[in-house]
This record gives sequence, structure tokens and C-alpha cells, in this order.
Amino acid sequence: MVSSTRTLPVIPLPGLRVEVLGNYLASLGLLRLLARKWPSVRIAWRDGVLHVVGGPKDLNQLLDHLVNIAAQRDWTPYNRSWWGPQKKSTKENTGWPLAVWQATKADETELELFCAHAVPRDRVAFNPLLGSGGNAGRREFAKGWKQAIHNLEKPPAKKDSRRELHAWLTGEPVTWMLKGIAAASWFSGANKLYNSGQRPYREERLSPWAMALACEGLPFFAGAASRRLGARARAKGAFPFVCQAAGPVTEGEAGRDQGEIWAPVWERPMTLPEVRMLFQRGRAEVRGRGANTPAAFAAAIVQRGVDAGVAAFARFALGKTTSANTFEPRYEGMILVQPPVLRGAAQVQKARSETVEHLLALLDRLPPDREIGNRWRFVGLRGPIESAMVRLAQEPNNPVAFCSLLDRVVAALDRVDRNSSHRQRRIRWEPLPLDELVALFEHEEPSLEARLAISLVSAFPRARPFTLYRFGVEKRYGQFEHPESPPARWVFRAGPLLRILSDVVMRSTLDWENERKTGSEVGQRKIPIAIATSAADVQQWLDGSADEALLARWLGRVALFDWRSIPETLRERLQSPSSPSPADGSLLLVGLLQPLFDARPLPLPGLTERNDALSKESGARTPGAARAISALIRTGQLDAAIRIARSRYAMADIPLIRTEVRWAVAEPERLLAALLFPIQDRDRSALVQRWLRPQRQKGGYAHV
Repeated sequence: MVSSTRTLPVIPLPGLRVEVLGNYLASLGLLRLLARKWPSVRIAWRDGVLHVVGGPKDLNQLLDHLVNIAAQRDWTPYNRSWWGPQKKSTKENTGWPLAVWQATKADETELELFCAHAVPRDRVAFNPLLGSGGNAGRREFAKGWKQAIHNLEKPPAKKDSRRELHAWLTGEPVTWMLKGIAAASWFSGANKLYNSGQRPYREERLSPWAMALACEGLPFFAGAASRRLGARARAKGAFPFVCQAAGPVTEGEAGRDQGEIWAPVWERPMTLPEVRMLFQRGRAEVRGRGANTPAAFAAAIVQRGVDAGVAAFARFALGKTTSANTFEPRYEGMILVQPPVLRGAAQVQKARSETVEHLLALLDRLPPDREIGNRWRFVGLRGPIESAMVRLAQEPNNPVAFCSLLDRVVAALDRVDRNSSHRQRRIRWEPLPLDELVALFEHEEPSLEARLAISLVSAFPRARPFTLYRFGVEKRYGQFEHPESPPARWVFRAGPLLRILSDVVMRSTLDWENERKTGSEVGQRKIPIAIATSAADVQQWLDGSADEALLARWLGRVALFDWRSIPETLRERLQSPSSPSPADGSLLLVGLLQPLFDARPLPLPGLTERNDALSKESGARTPGAARAISALIRTGQLDAAIRIARSRYAMADIPLIRTEVRWAVAEPERLLAALLFPIQDRDRSALVQRWLRPQRQKGGYAHV
């Protein structure tokens, strides 16, 4: 039996590592040149190293082909013949002269290269990769290209062009290098090197092969006509895989970068037509719209809104360094495009897609950093969130990366709440899906602080979620909006957590009373079955064992989610075993008082005929009683609070024991805040039973 499988030659080129933007351009240029002789040649990256597949049989044949091109000067022309109309367009502040040149005078052979430089519309939009239509300050790329190919055509004496090419492609030391060939905007190693000797700096040099091959790869960034000529085309969005600069995280970063390149990297070998189509499509989109910011690229990667053949993106920032008029690439890492490895991948992927989409919408509504005259006004709201979204795309299964993203969103919303000018924008945002919170605890146990925060937030009614107390927002059609004036319900301000949570208790009882007065209590008090925590967790809170700073962070994180419907997977993941004993005096007080504050049924073993010992018919639960008990606890009058509670239980025909003990706690506000943590039914019933008056054998109660 004869196999039809054909083995293709593979040539690794370790010198063209993808961490250098110029090497990436040179890799694309190498594919174009090799495809002239071997139309079926392919390229791909494996472990960051370029591999040439199905073309020349070995490296020697590849070198011979490139040396022959250099000797015959058979490169793609880079004459920049649009320079005159471009200057006229810049002077007249319109794209009309350049558009006329493109439509009537441009040669067909140079149109593709021109379209990688500029898009003439009402104004000329330039590709950040190529500066201002082919120059960055004093660096004119066309002049550097001419100098490079001239030296390659006629190498100086004692310079072996072929050997130097071999050394550069294989990553060996290169001895023949030129200076002043304007390649530092793509090869950061060709920039000025400071503190290098007697002078403040010296000009670094670069192999002429690097510049020549890099210029061959420029036409790929032209993109399709639909990207360049659309009515909503923007400078960064008009060119494939080119986007705006990331938002600054610190004030010193404002205005530093002028754009970013998210270079697609593939591991499956692709031919020249396939690569050309990949760049013409330039597909990196969210909800059908092209990615125009690093955050949008990150969202597109998370949502799989990229072409199937792309395995990763090499991210390069084009930033100012040695001069304000020039730029050099800064490698920002590799972002892999990979399927999720978590269990329940489809559901997790859907939740994560919705999460990044909602956060991207919030990001677009936040006040941007903007340039006013020659100075930048730094706001600092978008940058931290954007960098966290990119990190999440890099590490999709890292819970630390996701928590960091949530923390930065919370910090941005807190700044919006405290700034009147930000509030005037009436920023809206959608809560995040709870399935994403399930994935957060897929591989690790939630901490005590996380369990307490989730139980607290889950206990609030659907129509009055904890988010209204945590942020200064109001509900608007399933979204949250920051109104111009802070709502009275917003009590989560700066200060000790004990005081803040006590304010939440007091305010929630007031809202409960208002709902009863307006007749909306029936709908408002409906809550999803809370994710109750164990009595042992509440005991740790009462003991002061919980990290209050971490708990405050978790409260902010979980307040970003949509708690109208709690998935069973989250409930099962966070359900901790009940532990009704041992219990100290503080926990016993919580067990006695908490049933008077929430709407959950209180089943007791001795009252099997009633599902809820404090049923609505008994009138034991009232907002007035809850407010009175809250005020007494906060002022340390625990005996008076217990007397009110005893009377409320008596209304439900549940007599409690009588004691001569005087109750006191060191931190009354800690006890009051503990009422916000719903305790599991079994633990709660056991704590209440400790307060019940013992029964006689034949009925009735025995007084003690």
C-alpha cells in the first residue's frame, strides 16, 4: 500500500522571534518574497519562532532566493509618491487632494502600500504604525529602505551579504549593520543607546536585511476597502489589527502612546492568499463591531470574536521615548486565543462573554482622558480597567486576574459617585451574570470573607438589591444609573466597616417601613432564597476573626452582579455544613434577633403545624420593631432590645425564657452588622430553640 501523504520541508528561523515588531513585519515580507517562486509556501509560529513550510527545501535555497532578489533589486517599490498631495492635504486640513491623487494618479502597483499608510476622508487618517504617512519625525522610512536595498545590491568590500543574512535569520551575531536607516520605529534595538561611552548616546545599528524585509510586510496592513471607506471609519479602526492606545494608568502615561498593534500569530501554516485575506478581514470584533481599543481586543479574544486560525496576538504599544516626534514599539506580551478549560465550558464561556461585554460598555461611558491644547487632562478611570481586561484575556482562568478587574471597576464607580461632574454624565451599567461568579470558585474554596459577602448580598430583595446601598445608583430598566444627585439610600461611604454596615441595617429597615406605607411591601420583600452562611462563619465575624478590609472588597465585587436569580450551582458551591454549637452570647443574640429582620420562614420543631413560627398573621415582624431594635443595639441597650424581641415572639405565641442576666457586648455595631448575614435554617432554628421556655410533658410551658 502506497501512502499519499507528502512530507513538506520545514525551515525554522529563530532569528525572527515574534517579540520584536520589526521581526513580525519581516516575517510577513519573507512570505511575500518566497511566494514569488513557491506559491504554496506557508509560514507559522511555534513557540515564538517563525517556521517556513512547503517552500524552499532547505535554508540554503531560501538564502539564494533572497540574495538573488537583492542583487537584481527586485523588491516591492517604496517610493512614497503620494508625498506631495499629502503635504497639500495637511496644509489645507482636508483629505481631498490625497483622495484625488489616489483616484486619478496613483499607480496600481503602489496603491496597496499607500492604503497601509493613510486613509483620505474629510481629513487624512494615518496608520500609527507608519507615523504621518511614512515618516516619524526625522525618520523617513522610504529613505531608510532605499539605503538598505542599495547596500544589499552592492555590499561594501569584505562584507558577505549571504552570510550576514544567514546569521540574522538564525539568531547568530551580525557584523554588518547600518545606522540611520529609520528602522527604530519597528526595531527597538535600533534606537539611541544612552550612557554608552564618552558621548551621552550613540546611534544603534541594524542589518539592512531587517529593514528591507520589514518594508515588504507593510502592505498587509492596508485592510479591505470596507474598513477604510466606511462612514464611521476612524484612524485606528481603518487599519487591520491597529487600535487606539491604552488608557493611561498614571498621569505620566497620558499622551505617551499613539496606538497599538495586535499582531495575529498562527500555528497552522498559512499561504500568502490566506494571510492576505486574514489581514483584509482584520476580524477582531465585539457584537459585530470592530475592536478599536485594547479593551475591545481583549473582549473579542474572550468572546472568540476572531478568525479561527489565529492562535494568539502579539501586543505592541507604539510609544514616545527618545523624542516626542518619534516612537518605538514596546512589547506588551502575548495573548493566547484558547478554549476554556473550566468545567461546564459552554455556560462559563457565555457568562464570561456577557461579563466583558457589559464591562466594555461601561468603559465606553466613563469619562476619557483627553488632550486639551498641548496638555493632557488625566482622569484615570478607563486605564486601570482596560489593563485589567487585557490581563484577564491573557489569563482567562486566573481568579486573581478576574478579582483585580472587579476591584478596578469598583474603584472607578466609587470615583464616579464622589465626583459631581462625573455624575452629570448619568453613567449607566449592567450587572454582571452570576454564572461568572460560579467559575471564580471552580478550583478553590471561597474564603470566609467571600462567603460572608455573598450571603449578605444574596439576602436583599430583588427590587431593592444591596447594590443600591453600596453605590450611589438607581435602578433603570434592569440597569444601574448614577444620578446627578446622590440618592439617600447610598450609605456605603468611607469609614469603618462596622459603622457602614450598621448604617445599611438602619437604612434597610427604613426602606422596609416606607414600602409598607406605600403598599409595595408584598413585591419588595420577595427575595430569592438567600445563600445562607453557617453559624460558625457568623461567629468568626463576631469574634473579629474576619479581615474587614478584604470583606469590604468582596462586598464591592459581588455588588456588581445580578442577584435577581441565583443559579443552583453557586448555591451548591458555597453551601457550608451547618454547625449549631457551640455558640457564645453574641451569636445567641444574633439567632434571636435576626428572624425579626428578614422575611425567611422560621420553622421550629415544636410548631410543626406552622411553616413559619413568625408568620405574617402573627404580626411579629414589623419594620417599626426592627428599627427600634436596631437603634437600641447601636446605643448598647441590649436588655431593652431583648425585651422588644420577647414581646414580638409572644405575639406569635412563642414564649421565651426569662433571665436576670444583663447583656452587653464590646462592639454593639458589630452585633448589629451581623444581622445582615443570613444564617442557615438549621443553625438558626437551633439558636432560637436555646431561647424557648421548656415545655411540660403534657402540654403548656414550664416557667424558669
